[in-house]
Amino acid sequence: MHGPQFEGICHGYGPVQHPPRVPPPETVDQRFRRLEAQWNADTEFLSDAGKIVTHPPFQAIISLGADVVPIMLHDLHACPSLWVWALPEITGANPVAEPDSGNIRKMTDAWLKWGREKGLL
Repeated sequence: MHGPQFEGICHGYGPVQHPPRVPPPETVDQRFRRLEAQWNADTEFLSDAGKIVTHPPFQAIISLGADVVPIMLHDLHACPSLWVWALPEITGANPVAEPDSGNIRKMTDAWLKWGREKGLL
């Protein structure tokens, strides 16, 4: 069996099949960063805190669970951010003193202290 009409046929078993190329699954960090980029892009000009924290990518980040806590803490260490709103949802903890609620800098400091105490930083 030679010739162009038999090209791609292997010993009479049919055409050579190649498995489809499947991209490797995302790591937690990659998924986190992808969702974070989408969330930031979609909420960049929002001032409504309720819309910011109920935005689907923000909620998807929360659903990633405890695996993203060290990533968030590392980000907070670099720069205060709204991760202080996600961390209580994920961890069930709230190390922020009542008078500091709403002050992102003080909330960040409280979460960083919590992270160090838990050995996450």
